[in-house]
Amino acid sequence: MVPTLYLFDRFDGRLGILPAVGAVTHTEELGGEDTIKFDCLAAPEKGERLLWRDPTDGVWREHVVVRTDEPMGSPAHVYAESSLCELLGDFVEEAQLVAKTGAEALAAALAPTRWAVGDVGVGDAERGCLLYHVNALAALRRVEEVWGGEAETVISVAGGRVTARTVRLPARRGAWRGARFSYGKTLAACTRTVLEDEVFTALYGYGKGLPIYDEQGVATGGYTRRLTFGSINGGANWVGDESARLTWGRPDGSGGKAHRFGHVVFPECEDPYELRNLTRAALASAREPRVSYEVDVAAVKGGSGVRLGDDVAVIDSSRTPEWHLRARCVRRVRELGEGAPSVRLTLGTVERTTWAASADVAARVTAVEETAATASDTVASYEDLGSEEF
Repeated sequence: MVPTLYLFDRFDGRLGILPAVGAVTHTEELGGEDTIKFDCLAAPEKGERLLWRDPTDGVWREHVVVRTDEPMGSPAHVYAESSLCELLGDFVEEAQLVAKTGAEALAAALAPTRWAVGDVGVGDAERGCLLYHVNALAALRRVEEVWGGEAETVISVAGGRVTARTVRLPARRGAWRGARFSYGKTLAACTRTVLEDEVFTALYGYGKGLPIYDEQGVATGGYTRRLTFGSINGGANWVGDESARLTWGRPDGSGGKAHRFGHVVFPECEDPYELRNLTRAALASAREPRVSYEVDVAAVKGGSGVRLGDDVAVIDSSRTPEWHLRARCVRRVRELGEGAPSVRLTLGTVERTTWAASADVAARVTAVEETAATASDTVASYEDLGSEEF
């Protein structure tokens, strides 16, 4: 059914109900878009707030009007973003986070805002980064990158008004709810995209580069070679997957198959055992093709209950041998109108941001930090690229 949209002004004063003309389209994706779009006869003002209860799971959601299209003689088209967008107007001048837990980092990112810190499920590992001259939303995204986790909002309502706005940081959104489908057999309304990312069957792992000091103990601006884990891995600074090599390896010139090598950088890692574990976790995502499936939910067994971040079993029978993949719902678009909602899911074999892109960005950022900063004020980034087995 079409959700009731309660309209509030920019200062949370209740204005009434805003009737939608037709369906309300809700689009959400991991680490990205959370918007609603709809038509209405009377256009709301920019910055006004829309509070509505999700008819699917009963969760309260809040969005802020950011754009209206108002053709003469026709309904206005409204585009609203998650109220988390208000963090764009809060500013973090400087916060040096050294040896902080995820909960402490989240509190620092939200300190200039009116949002509260919710449950944090990324563990008690102490890491660090520098939040410098950024808006609070960018600071929140940085905390997600460094400490891991996937932020989500919780809107608490009582007496017809928002009483609390909270940001949670679970290690991973979603769950396994039994949804599964088979591409090439029972599934029809689906588009498969095999992404261009390379498949690697072995990865070199590199950790932190340590600063070099002169005889007076002053940092020279140079750095030593990066940490490797060969000393605790039989002399090899890489880890490989033999089953992946047999499937995706390259010709070795003698009729066999050789590993396809890649590398990944964890700029803040200082322990060879941890570095090896992180590299193994990265390899779990790199050893098979990245495939994206865009599918109508009606074609997925158990698909009506799929939520953002959920795991889905995929059997791609169009390949020989069949691909048995674990996928995640990385994007969900729902048309909330009369009758059952129309839902379209985007399923990916890994998160939207690939490990390769993350490693590349981390390497570039670290190169700048290591060139410009001294040992006393440099807090490098930490990229947790692990993935859970499905």
